[in-house]
Amino acid sequence: MIYLVYHYDMNKYHYCFDEWVKVENNQESSESIGPNFPKEYQAVAAVEANNIEEVFEKTNHIDKNWAENKGVIPIVCQARSTSVGDIVVDDSGNRKICAGQGWKEI
Repeated sequence: MIYLVYHYDMNKYHYCFDEWVKVENNQESSESIGPNFPKEYQAVAAVEANNIEEVFEKTNHIDKNWAENKGVIPIVCQARSTSVGDIVVDDSGNRKICAGQGWKEI
């Protein structure tokens, strides 16, 4: 299965304890609405994997840059590791957000 991986801008938002915090003028805001998908997310890779956990593993810097992993097609030149708040979309269009523990359907 092919998955698309989307990252949000960590300079504008933080995702902690399954809640969003917006950052404005280098200050955290009390606003708890997260980034708008897909407008405020960037597609960073297409990944061939058997499941979403394998996507997560393949898009994390473990012992090398994840863009070098087998089955990963980078869309951007450099990207951070996939983390909480990022979204993965499977080839059926199902979307999941990376949560503090596991994944949540959105």
